[in-house]
Amino acid sequence: MNANYVNSYYAILGRQRANVIGQRTLPAPAPALASVRHVDLPQLTATLPENDPHLIKARLLANAALNEYIGPEIQGSATSAQWGALAQAEIYQSFGENARSLQSMKHSGLPFFSLPVQNVPTVYWQLLFPRPYWDDLTANASKNGLDPFLVASLIRQESEFNPTVVSKANAYGLMQLLPSTGKGEAKRLGVKGFTTNSLLNPSTNLELGEADLRQSLDRYGGQVEYALAAYNAGDAPVRNWIAQGGYQDVPEWVESIPYTETREYVQGIMRNREMYRAVYAGR
Repeated sequence: MNANYVNSYYAILGRQRANVIGQRTLPAPAPALASVRHVDLPQLTATLPENDPHLIKARLLANAALNEYIGPEIQGSATSAQWGALAQAEIYQSFGENARSLQSMKHSGLPFFSLPVQNVPTVYWQLLFPRPYWDDLTANASKNGLDPFLVASLIRQESEFNPTVVSKANAYGLMQLLPSTGKGEAKRLGVKGFTTNSLLNPSTNLELGEADLRQSLDRYGGQVEYALAAYNAGDAPVRNWIAQGGYQDVPEWVESIPYTETREYVQGIMRNREMYRAVYAGR
């Protein structure tokens, strides 16, 4: 397991497997790993320089809704490499722009998935793995017997916590539900007055979306990876991939998913669930 990919899907699987089999003598690293670029640990601070003129100007730009100038203004500070990503994300979050805050962390250029959780100030992880709408999310998770960190990871992948986004495929809201899916779940749950625009309401979207995710998990015997693949690609392809058989375990099945988008979707959500657990549950 290469230290440069400490938070990757396979690194997490490797640690889980190592915990099961116990301590063993490690083989010599494969020669090919010598070519992997070393990731330097950036010096990040959780304390913003409140008197820095660039930070002050960036906040004024945000007040004027001149968002495109916020990042360049922050980068004008000689010390911005230590705090700039944090400042920009927190500015967006202060205006309730959860999706923009998350996007700014993703695009900061910081190698978060190569860094041990304990080596980065917690506030960075909380912005990278946020918990908007947490009360509604956890209430529905409890009602449906779901892991709330799995739900948050799915939403992070689907909509980046933007409750009003509508995709090119006509999927709506936080959990990116199709109108037909929302209508079916609303009818099944007895939700009155449902319209397609109801899916842009975070509470309604979470209620129907988490119920739908529970249904998908039940169709696949609780196997999370199968359910996630179906959430992205549909039931028919997933049934075909399962029927092909010959896989030693579920991770091998995931790696064999022929749709690149679906394969990376499943791996990303499974990785992010472990990151949520590490940040908020100390696991």
